[in-house]
Amino acid sequence: MECYANFQSQNIYETAQTASESQTIPKQDNKEATNKKTLFVFAISFGICFIVSVAAFILIIQLHNKMNRMRDKLDKMSEIDSSLASNINDTQKITSSIKHELKNMKNGLSQLDSKILIGDNNLKANVTEANLRMNKMFSISGWFRASNNLIYKRFTDFVNYATAKAQCEEMGARLVSTGIRNNQVKNEIFPKHYLTGAYAWIGLDDISKEGIWVWSDGGNESTSAIWESSQPNGGRSENCAVIILPGALDIACSVVQRFVCEREFA
Repeated sequence: MECYANFQSQNIYETAQTASESQTIPKQDNKEATNKKTLFVFAISFGICFIVSVAAFILIIQLHNKMNRMRDKLDKMSEIDSSLASNINDTQKITSSIKHELKNMKNGLSQLDSKILIGDNNLKANVTEANLRMNKMFSISGWFRASNNLIYKRFTDFVNYATAKAQCEEMGARLVSTGIRNNQVKNEIFPKHYLTGAYAWIGLDDISKEGIWVWSDGGNESTSAIWESSQPNGGRSENCAVIILPGALDIACSVVQRFVCEREFA
């Protein structure tokens, strides 16, 4: 329509111009010139309209393709959003399930702690009762359980060092040694066994090598702290140790004395 209107406008203009010139130009020449101009203008207008139409068509096609691509992207984004929403929903369900399980575990641990506490208290009570019974049993049998968890027994038979040592070993024990080196245990043993003021063999001698005093429990602690003042002083003739509180003396191994045995608590 626009192209046709341009053509009509141009035609009217040409007709008016032709009319104004008809006074001076012969009619036949004037008519031919007008027809040529009209055809020329029509051709140009048609060409312009065709180019504009083609350009518009191409632009529409491009816009259509672009819209299709955008629609595809929107569809893909919509699918991604749906997938994300589904994953979030699944994650929330899993999180809720984990929280529930953790709550159950916490409750279970709380109950277990209570049971452990009750069991621990019961065990302590049972251990205390068992210790009392064992101490009573030891007391009846003549053995005394000291704070170092070893047990001790006094023997009032007067025997030499070798006999005292052998009798202790027959009972799976040894002549007292570990308890002698611990002042607290030593003070537990001797008053309990009524040895205050009386001599008793202990597990200490230098029979193998003069001057090298060896404990019966294999201990290698120094013996200097257990001797009475100026002891040991017997030389080669006094190779075995006895104790009378507070300290030890070296005497001949053939002398007869009381003795104390020491053994592991088992």
